[in-house]
Order: sequence, then C-alpha cells, then structure tokens
Amino acid sequence: MTRRLTPIASWLIWLTLAGVSGGLYALIARLSSRFEYTRPFADRPIPEVVGLLAAAFAVYLLAASIAACRAVSRGQLGWIAGAALAYRLILLPTTPIQEIDIYRYLWDGIVVNQGINPFRFPPQAVREARFEDTADRQLARLVQVRDADPHIRALLERIHYAELPSVYPPVSQAVFAAAAWTTPPRASIPQRALVLKLWLLAFDLATAGLVLLLLRDTGRPLGMFVLYAWCPLAIKEFSNSGHLDVIAVFLTTLAIWLAVRLASPVGSFQATEAGRIPRPHRTLGSRRGLALASGLALALAVGAKLYPIWLFPLFAAFIWRQLGGKWFCVTGAVCLAGGVGVLWPLLPASISREPAPPGADRPAENGTAAVATADPSRGLRTFLTRWEMNDFLFMIVLENVKPIDPQRSEPAPWFSLVPQAPREALISPLAERFAGDRWQASFFVVRLASLLAALAVAAWCIQRAWRTLDITVWLESAFLTLAWFWFLSPTLNPWYWTWMLPLLAFARSRVWWWTSGVLLVYYLRFWFSYQDSAAPLAGTPYVGTAFFDYVVTWFEFGPWLACLILDHARRRPRS
Repeated sequence: MTRRLTPIASWLIWLTLAGVSGGLYALIARLSSRFEYTRPFADRPIPEVVGLLAAAFAVYLLAASIAACRAVSRGQLGWIAGAALAYRLILLPTTPIQEIDIYRYLWDGIVVNQGINPFRFPPQAVREARFEDTADRQLARLVQVRDADPHIRALLERIHYAELPSVYPPVSQAVFAAAAWTTPPRASIPQRALVLKLWLLAFDLATAGLVLLLLRDTGRPLGMFVLYAWCPLAIKEFSNSGHLDVIAVFLTTLAIWLAVRLASPVGSFQATEAGRIPRPHRTLGSRRGLALASGLALALAVGAKLYPIWLFPLFAAFIWRQLGGKWFCVTGAVCLAGGVGVLWPLLPASISREPAPPGADRPAENGTAAVATADPSRGLRTFLTRWEMNDFLFMIVLENVKPIDPQRSEPAPWFSLVPQAPREALISPLAERFAGDRWQASFFVVRLASLLAALAVAAWCIQRAWRTLDITVWLESAFLTLAWFWFLSPTLNPWYWTWMLPLLAFARSRVWWWTSGVLLVYYLRFWFSYQDSAAPLAGTPYVGTAFFDYVVTWFEFGPWLACLILDHARRRPRS
C-alpha cells in the first residue's frame, strides 16, 4: 500500500527535487560547450560532467524511491512530467558530450534524401572521390552534394569508422531522412543536429507517455513514471547526444503496450480510487487486431535497431497463450514479413543487381576498406563480429580464452588465469576458418557462448511467463530477457541500457535501478585515454584505457553484480 504525506510536504519534496535536478542539468549544459568537436581533448571537463550526472542520478534515485512507496496526486504527476520536459529542453541545443554518432546520422539522412541506399557507399568513398573521375552516377551525385555546401564537407570529416558503410537499420534511416528534409538549406552542423534531436525528442516524449499508460493499465503507482522520465542517462543520451536508440525504444514500448491491451482480464487491472479492478473483457476481433498491430510494431522496432528481435520468442509465446496457434501463425507471418520488408535495404540482395562502381574491390591506400561496397550489410557485420566496449563478463571470458600472444608488449590482464595449453587446444583448430586471426576466432567462440547463455535466460523467461496470465510477470520477463542479453554482450555502451528503461518499473529487484548510474563511469574511459602520462596508474602495470578496461570496469560492474546476486538469493523462496 502507498502512504500519503500531507499535501504541502509532498509538494515541497517534489519541488525541491525538481529544482535541484534542473540546476544540475543547467550546469551540464554550460560545460557542454567545452566538448566542441574542434576543442583539444585534454581541455574537456569529463570528470566534472560525470560528477554532475552522478549527482542528478542520486536525486533521481531518491525521487524513484519516494514515488514507489508514496502516492502522487494528479497535479504532482503533471509537475513530474513538466520537469522531465524541461530537463530535455535544457540539454537539447547543447554540444554532444563525448559522442559523435550523430554526425553519421546527419550524413545518412542527406544520402537517403538523394534517393541513394545509405548502406552502399562508406563516407570515406565520398570523401576521397573526385567528381571528374567518378563513373558511378550515385557516387557522383553525393560528391556534388559534398562540394556544394562547406558544412556538409565538414560533416563528412567528423564521421569516424568512415571506411565502413552505415550500420543503422532502415526505419532509423527514414527518421534521419525526415530530419534532413526538414532542415533548412545550408544549415550549419549544430543547426542540423538540433533539427534531428527535435525529431528524436518526439519519440522520447511518446515513449514517456506509453510508460505512463503501462503503469495505469497494470495498476502500478503512476509516480513510478519518474523511473523513465527523470533518468539522467536517458536525458543525456537522447537530448544531448542524440542517439537513435530512442526510435526503437518507442516502437518496442508501443508493441509491448499493445500486447498488454490485448491481454485477458485475468491479471490485468485498471487503477481507480477504490483500488485495482479487472479491466472489461475485449471482443475477440479487437484482441486479434491488437495482436497484429503489436507484431507490426515489433517488426518496425527491429527495423530501427536490431535488439527487439530478441523479444520475438516471448511475444510468440504470449500470442499463442492468449489467442491460440492459428493467430500465433498469422501474427508471426505479419511480423516476419514486416521485418524482412523494413530490413530489405540492408540485405545484400537489395543492391545485388546494381553495377559495382570502379574500384569497388580495391583496398583503400591505408588498407582499411574498399572505396565502395557491394554488400550493404558489411558495416553491421563488422559491428556484430568485432566490436567490444565497456564489457565485463564477456571481457573476463575472452581474456581467458584467446591464446596468449608472446609478442604482446602491454601487460596482460590480472584476471587472465587459464594456462596457454587449453587455449591453444580450443582456438587453434578454429583459427584456420578465420584466415589465421586468432583473436577473431576467440571472439567468435565467446560470442557464441554469450548468445547461448542469453538464450537460456530468454527460455527461462518464456517458461515463467507461460505459467501465468498475470501480465506483470510477462512484462518483467520482457525486461529480464533484454537486460541479460545486454549484460552478456561484448558492447555495453551506456545508451544501450535505455532499451530496458520503459520496463524498469516492472523489475522485481531495485538493484536494476542503479544500472543507469553505474554506467556513467563509462565516460571516464575517455578521460584516461586523454592523459599524456606514461606512468602506470594506482600501483598497477596499466596505463590509460588499459587501466580503465582491466581495473575500473571491476568497480563499475563488480559491486552492482554482487548486489544483484545477493538480492536474488534473498528473494528465493525458502524450502
């Protein structure tokens, strides 16, 4: 049961919390100008920004704890929503802090507006091409666009991993194109970024509205809306950095909300002044329509970012449980057809009939990549098979699987304990399949193991949700499916945690609430990389990013994971 404070005391608490948070975001906005792209790395106030975000997270955690145990009035709920909007507007026009992905988004939008597949030409191909020497008409058109506007030329220079084609799926590309279409001609780079962030803000606010509807439809305290609306990680990554993940987050949340709406009244409740009462039963036709809409929304979500595909089995089991095998097949077919349709431009077959431009198979002078590509999935495949960043469990296993390199100059990780013989026995037979690349073979083995572990978690969640019609159990299962898939992966970028934020209110353990604060430590990795000192740090043999990877990540994830395990053990039913 929730407890009520006196109206004055309750309002005073929320006014104070909102005011403190607003002041912290104003300070972050002021510091953001020192992260301008051309500014020297050593001058960037990374520790100060991380400290301010940590303070905002402490306020957020206090607000969430209050909202979970004390009822909020309708007026206070409006105040929470208004403050959430204000925080986003404060950071919206600011310079992205330590993130440059938005420059690739802007370029992709320009390419799509030219009617060209954004997965065909890496930005490096356009950078290096000369109009008079370009036989391919599409590439020549992009060169014309580049040369017609100095801002676009400067934008191209800011894209990193420019040797790779885009990795961002077509639904997100459509949003980039819409932002480019609504951007004034010859707009500066900050103006282009602001227009795109306004589009992303619309998805962010729509997601917040869906979170509120989910809480209402499941009888949860509406004040827990603050778990998404005030999350510093979401505010920083969407309104400041402009990450595209908010598009997929909205579509996934929409699919989940539609599934909740079709659920039978058993376990589905509507909050009223008198308490929680069952929702009225829906007609079979309306429930079938909601199932189809939910499947289509999930397909579009996969077309925005691939991670929602991990929810397909859970959704399939839910549809079968609710409507039977026939509508499971119908909804599955709609979802599959929609997914293939939206992902088609990313598939090799989409441009297989186009003539490859001259030099498409020629390596670039720096040996990184071809000037152009006939395989639009190359960028995505590179990401899925080689990217590793800010990981923990994946890193520990990988460092104990890959064979020890005797030529390695930097100190080995202190947790690399497995002898060389079993490593060689496991990896050497596989290395031939990867052209002798032992690191790639090791990465493949650990990636496969992590996917199997994530599949086991997903299967457990499906089995758990199948046993009951309680929709809140299904929502928690969806949260756990995504959360463990994220944690077991090799790339734990902080903004990836926003995938789970709309469902955070349904997590049984409050340790999950801490995750978005823990991940703020990630930004210190840049600070370590910018230090000129070659001296080992804190009595370790590690310098710079190696110190972060092999030492700091243990403080980032170790206590959090230990608390999560202990909390789970405490909650297990006693025999």
